[in-house]
Amino acid sequence: MNAPASESFEPRSTHPVSRRTWWLVAAASCVLPWLSGPPLAGWPIALVAITPLLFAVVAPNVNRKVYGLLYLAGGLYWAVTLQGLRHANPLIYPCWIALAAYLGIYPVLFVAAARRMMRWGMPLPITAPVAWVGVEAIRSYLLTGLSAAMLGHALADVPVLIQIADLGGSYVVSAWLVVINVGLFCLMRWIVSRKRSPRGFPWAAVVASLVVVIASLLYGSWRLGQPTRSSQTTIALIGRSEAVEWNQESTRELELFDAYARQSIDAVGQSDRAVAAVVWPESMFTGTLPWIEGDGSEAYAAQSGLTWSEMRLLLEDRRRDFRGRAASLQSLLAGASDTQSTPPEIIAGCGVVRYGETVRGFSGVVHIGAEGDVQDWYGKNHLVMFGEYIPVVGWIPMLRSLVPANMGLSAGSGPETFDVGRLSLCPNVCIETAVERVPIGHLQQVRKKTGKLPDAIVTVTNDAWFDDSSVVVHHRRCAQFVALACRRPILSAANNGPTVWIDSCGRIVDQVPQGQHGNVFATPDLDDRVSLAILIGDWPAVLCGILVTMVLATALRPRRLRPESA
Repeated sequence: MNAPASESFEPRSTHPVSRRTWWLVAAASCVLPWLSGPPLAGWPIALVAITPLLFAVVAPNVNRKVYGLLYLAGGLYWAVTLQGLRHANPLIYPCWIALAAYLGIYPVLFVAAARRMMRWGMPLPITAPVAWVGVEAIRSYLLTGLSAAMLGHALADVPVLIQIADLGGSYVVSAWLVVINVGLFCLMRWIVSRKRSPRGFPWAAVVASLVVVIASLLYGSWRLGQPTRSSQTTIALIGRSEAVEWNQESTRELELFDAYARQSIDAVGQSDRAVAAVVWPESMFTGTLPWIEGDGSEAYAAQSGLTWSEMRLLLEDRRRDFRGRAASLQSLLAGASDTQSTPPEIIAGCGVVRYGETVRGFSGVVHIGAEGDVQDWYGKNHLVMFGEYIPVVGWIPMLRSLVPANMGLSAGSGPETFDVGRLSLCPNVCIETAVERVPIGHLQQVRKKTGKLPDAIVTVTNDAWFDDSSVVVHHRRCAQFVALACRRPILSAANNGPTVWIDSCGRIVDQVPQGQHGNVFATPDLDDRVSLAILIGDWPAVLCGILVTMVLATALRPRRLRPESA
């Protein structure tokens, strides 16, 4: 016979939980996590943020109605947390609600999995962090994945407590917080229960909390005290707050290019040291002139009413125009400062179009050398579902023509590195920083291929879609944890987003205030540390996810009917 859900934690309660209490529990499970994160950022609240869900884990009368309440609360939390998504386009409203409805299931999965694991005899101090990390891992992979607003992100502004992220990414900090929540929850339950019936002091949970607090403080202090080396390479991150439109006219594209060009010239002129490169946000360098790859094909040229020779000449003219514009800008940049011996290089978010048998478009980052030549480019690997592509449609030719051009992008083939001065930079674009496994995977692939890690991550993004909502802050926090997990600085240039320099300890060195125009002059340090997160990846979290999936699968099996007594 299986033990009741609460038996391994405390004696089973003989008092069912009232409906009113469940409403309060559901409300608290929504409000406490929201208070701990942006925009209020009350990080101490994260220490008790999931105690309402822990109450549901050990309560005796959890039924479908209770799970329904917890689901509604979870959906409301995500709807409020991600409400900034709705600003992008009126058509996004149903997607925003659908996303919140999908994410609202995860608190329910946590409670269901933890209750079942406790029936199998696992104590709450072990069950809770394993189940929580498991559902976060599932969320980070399922439906392309999302790592924003993880529980551990609430501590983003407490450097000494988050250094443990280099052991396994955000999951480790989330697990740490869950252990603290369990200790405080058990202590509160013991204090309350003393008035009704004598119960033993929850030594295991409280001692576990104290141990992880002390260990993380010692580890964090040690990591923060380790030395790094100056790269002596200055990168100018150009950030503006420019409005963008879903289907942007060519005149607006040129206005954006001109605005960023002028600000870049001013930035280089104001710098008191030579600027090795300027970084522009996602898509801002396109200006009606994307970078062209390939020479098409004879079949595609025929479809366009051209000979293949004519098409090659036309595409080469477009490349020449692109390089000429870049060289002109770099000449102006070099002339703006007396400290520049050579023009600064350009790392810019820019559309890339590849012509072959078909035409493929990429959300890209181009690296333009000092002479105006394109050294290399990176195509965004992790695309946004329903924002940059629609599943299945690409396989159905009849439907392709119905998809807007900016929703028919192709994914890049893998990570790239750009060498600027003494720095080797690994680029990524927009949401890739908000899916933690993507940049970690990039660095692992580069290390496997070259035998060494890049010195920093450079990311370009356009967060103007989200207005000045807290979604932008969540995006920046994701970048802080990526920097920690990889032990590499992050240099981010954003349009109305996180234009920020983050060091390899996840600390913000400098940033442009939200909603303003400005520049960040970053001279990132070289960090020789190789984190455990890079060495082993996220497989411990994935194992937790597999375990949770198996546990939940057993709950869905039909129960065998017991034979009636004779």
